Amino acid sequence: MMADTLRDTGPRRPSRFGLSALAPDFPMLWGATTVSLLGNGISSAALPLLAASLSSDPIVVSSVVVVGRLPWLLFALPAGVMADRWDRKRAMWISDLVRAGLTAGLAVAVATGSAGIALLMVVGFLIAIADTVFDSSSTAVLPKVVANDPERIQRANSWLVGSRNTVESFVGPPLGGLLFTMSRALPFLGDALSFLVSAVLLRRMRGDYHVARNALGEGGMRRAVGEGFSWLWRQPVLRAITGIAGLFNVASLAQNAIFVLFAQQLFGLGALGFSLLLAAGSLGALFGAAQAGRLNRWVGTAVSLRLALAVSGVSCLVTAAAPNPWFAAAGEILAGLGAAIWNVNQMSLRQSGTPDHLLGRVTGVHRLVTYGAMPFGALLGGVLASLSGLRTSFVVAGAIMFALAVFASVAITRSRVAELTPPPADGQSA
Repeated sequence: MMADTLRDTGPRRPSRFGLSALAPDFPMLWGATTVSLLGNGISSAALPLLAASLSSDPIVVSSVVVVGRLPWLLFALPAGVMADRWDRKRAMWISDLVRAGLTAGLAVAVATGSAGIALLMVVGFLIAIADTVFDSSSTAVLPKVVANDPERIQRANSWLVGSRNTVESFVGPPLGGLLFTMSRALPFLGDALSFLVSAVLLRRMRGDYHVARNALGEGGMRRAVGEGFSWLWRQPVLRAITGIAGLFNVASLAQNAIFVLFAQQLFGLGALGFSLLLAAGSLGALFGAAQAGRLNRWVGTAVSLRLALAVSGVSCLVTAAAPNPWFAAAGEILAGLGAAIWNVNQMSLRQSGTPDHLLGRVTGVHRLVTYGAMPFGALLGGVLASLSGLRTSFVVAGAIMFALAVFASVAITRSRVAELTPPPADGQSA
């Protein structure tokens, strides 16, 4: 059965789980994720700065983001099947080594002055292929790491989302901007190092993270993908969350893809100022990740998810109307708050309610929709900015978020969350 806070069955006093108390392997998983996210945060500031230094055209800059997201459309489903058929721990550390090599190669190209827009696109595309394998495997491995306990899953996700917004959004971007001002290659060397450290930590995990053989069905890739898709489609809440998350990411990327130009052209911010603006969102996200469980106990998971979407809509409009960087930072704080509450809850519901032998494939289908939507959002942002100005992208994104909040009030209700199918034991029919 799922935890009360996830099933909306009433108030419940929470158990307190520290990092090491969650599970023996969780500190290694958390450490690997955290250090890798630090590298991602460094690159998240350095990559658009590098692209913007090569071109001031919004469509060209946003195209770098578009190409980097395309593998989620092409490889999310096969990656989900791999996560259900391979040793998930091994898939993760091998993906880290691949990403380390590619990022180090980009650093060399930047240092020698041979990096152009085309190279950024190629390297971003290849790194994103490895991302699909790592993401499906890491999402699928978490429930088993914490013994499939729903409350521990939610707490673990709070730790991971909190780390994402501390190091990837708060520490990483300013550090990336600072390193970029010192040397354009340094941020990418730092990212490569983070992947190497992550691989070492993942190899130290001692548990067995194969899927039980008697739980795996027969057949090829198409049948395996179909099993994950059909199971997800039969779950009304998870199906709605997947669709909403896809449009949520369209709205988010419509802003993020042109945010560097927004900061530079409207506010005159340099590399460090842009990085600090990115970091502002982590303040709200840290609070949201830490308080997601408490909010659930106050209003229920269904209402928490709807509130997260509404707050995200407000954040878009605050940023769109910002007369100076301080107001834009306030918008970013609200964006981080809404995104953190949304992510902790939607991930925990999916991981708690999905059978282990299907979790990689269900994650793959979810990522196909949600991450696969990102290139369209990035392209939308670039086109809107070119046609109507940079602020237009934020206004349109806000309208999308509010529409999603209204839809969620019908599709994600307390009763539907309570009816979410609990996962059967390995080997049973899904």
